[in-house]
Amino acid sequence: MARIRSIKPEFFTSLTIADLEELSARLTFIGLWTYVDDNGVGLADPRLIRAAIWPLEEAPDILQRTREDLQSLHAARLVTLYEASGKALIAISSWYEHQKVSHPRKPRYPRPEEVQSQPGTPPHQDSCEPPEGSGELPEDLQSPPETLRPEQGAGSREQGAGNRGDAEPSASADTPPRADVERVCKHLADVLEKSGSKRPTITAKWRDTVRLMLDRDGVTVERALAAIDWAHHNSFWQAHILTPMKLREKYDTLRRQAAGDQRRSQPAGPQTADRDMTDEEIRNASSFD
Repeated sequence: MARIRSIKPEFFTSLTIADLEELSARLTFIGLWTYVDDNGVGLADPRLIRAAIWPLEEAPDILQRTREDLQSLHAARLVTLYEASGKALIAISSWYEHQKVSHPRKPRYPRPEEVQSQPGTPPHQDSCEPPEGSGELPEDLQSPPETLRPEQGAGSREQGAGNRGDAEPSASADTPPRADVERVCKHLADVLEKSGSKRPTITAKWRDTVRLMLDRDGVTVERALAAIDWAHHNSFWQAHILTPMKLREKYDTLRRQAAGDQRRSQPAGPQTADRDMTDEEIRNASSFD
């Protein structure tokens, strides 16, 4: 059952929210406030969340988009994915700072800080993938300048705000950073800078995404570099593969398209874009099939 919540104007100027790549993730985040219980916790089942938040959306990929939105929100540390009593749960970070609930109902599920241990994988096949870390907000997000305080006398049964803060994710657990992860991150930053864009900052979120790509997805460093080079010499993909998050999401699509180009007997390597490829990029892209 949906709950009445409120949203502050500062939500729309939050840099943390602006950093979410997909607009749907922002709407999913707002929708989650009405989905969770009065303690900010609900079942982390994308099917239930999709039914509660996107009941009239007919797009065939809406369930997958909901899964991706939840992972993006966790990566931004706006929600925590965890397990308690054999159930996969989702909690809104810093819930009590943002929502003032009148006459709260008895919680059905504990918040993550109330759980003694958080096992690695939720038991349900359709549950969201649990977090790698604790899921707590970055230090800068815990007391930022744009803290949202509940309005007084607003007249609604339940009041609050959605989010605050503009800090990037906390540092990766790898100290010092892994050489293979740094190589992929640096290569993407180099390619973007070479294309005329401002050189991006390699953040903890970049490193975490590349680490998962290498360790969990089984993508080799060479193929990751090749995918970057191929994408940035393709007139369509060069405008889309701007972060490791998007590279990981679209990697299989890039690989299939590159293989399709080769099967159609097109010239070796990726399509030519606005500049010539270097020898290193040619070697990389030729291995991406």
